[in-house]
Amino acid sequence: MKDSKKDIVFLNQYFYPGHNTTATLPFDTARFLAAQGFSVGALVGYPREYSTDVHLPLTETAEGVEIRRIRYLQLRRLRVIGRLINYFSLTFHMWLHASYLKNYKTVVVYSNPPILPIVALRAKRKYGTKIVFVAHDVYPEVAYASKSLTPRSLISRVMNRINQELYGSADCVVALTDEMREFLLAHRSGLTPDRIVTIANWAHEKERKADPEAYERFGYPNGQFVVSYFGNMGICQDIETLMKTAEMLKDDDRVRFLIVGHGSKKKSVEERVKERGLHNVQVLNFLIGKDFEQAVAVSSCSIISLESGLKGTCAPSKYYSYLQGGQPILSIIDQDSYLAAEAKEKKIGYSVNNGDSAGLRDHILALVEHPEEVKAMGERAKKLYEEQYAYEVAMEKYRKVMEDLCR
Repeated sequence: MKDSKKDIVFLNQYFYPGHNTTATLPFDTARFLAAQGFSVGALVGYPREYSTDVHLPLTETAEGVEIRRIRYLQLRRLRVIGRLINYFSLTFHMWLHASYLKNYKTVVVYSNPPILPIVALRAKRKYGTKIVFVAHDVYPEVAYASKSLTPRSLISRVMNRINQELYGSADCVVALTDEMREFLLAHRSGLTPDRIVTIANWAHEKERKADPEAYERFGYPNGQFVVSYFGNMGICQDIETLMKTAEMLKDDDRVRFLIVGHGSKKKSVEERVKERGLHNVQVLNFLIGKDFEQAVAVSSCSIISLESGLKGTCAPSKYYSYLQGGQPILSIIDQDSYLAAEAKEKKIGYSVNNGDSAGLRDHILALVEHPEEVKAMGERAKKLYEEQYAYEVAMEKYRKVMEDLCR
């Protein structure tokens, strides 16, 4: 008897047409697999943020992917309690719709929010649905390192209980880096090497060359040296080291800082710029499409920043956009991390410890004074992206995983 189940369903908070990374990357994967002949669906949250479309249908088909959206309570996420309420509301409503997953052989579930995998576990127990778990962040360790959660808290105990079953039951776990893979194997007792694979994220924007129009868009003279930071400014990002560096370079007209994104620390960044008269710093909201592509194009180098203690638990998604854009990368990071090692080995940038604002300043000035090195680093960054992190590389790995599980 022919199996009547469809192949793959994506279970996530964000999805098409959202423009944040946790929406675009799952949709990239889903539509690629649909184009490869898999039958693909998605059970996702109804978007309120990260989307320009305010009235979306609850069901639609986009590029071969059948999408079902679930409404849930969405509060502002500036405080931890707001995020937690959103997480539990989404998971509760997904739990009520778990029977939708019985129509599929495999569910792909993500770590955002970290309690959502209990819905996939329910589908596995009740309907025999296979699980592919994609660990964008490793919880609760990320929360411990950022001091937003304590190991003895109720939420920690809930997460650890979910992890125990999830890593022991998942048919495949996707880690974003080899560093994360090793961390999970060392800290998740139920996980075995044959059930975990490394598949890095990728850039999903178009590559764009800097032109006078792009510089004019951001108010810079043509050829201005711009140090850019894109993405989240939240509990996991070390923004303080970057801001102190900007203060040190306040009176150096050769350098400007462009900070673009969102997060709980953004308001304090804006207030600091105003209070301290940092005319060399421009802070903008989240950019998408051509605006983001132009911002990357005018950047001379770009910043990656993580708080100390997060090695192996997360991977900055904008790293791949910087590489694709041919950007030298300056990292504020633990020096034993893969980002620091890759910058040194591939000669694509420099890294400094958390708090080393003077060191970051010195690296920026070295790049200002040696434009030929900026160009060479950018070319090496682009080559690294094409060889290891391009969209096609990741998709081929996902195709292989799904072939093994579905066919």
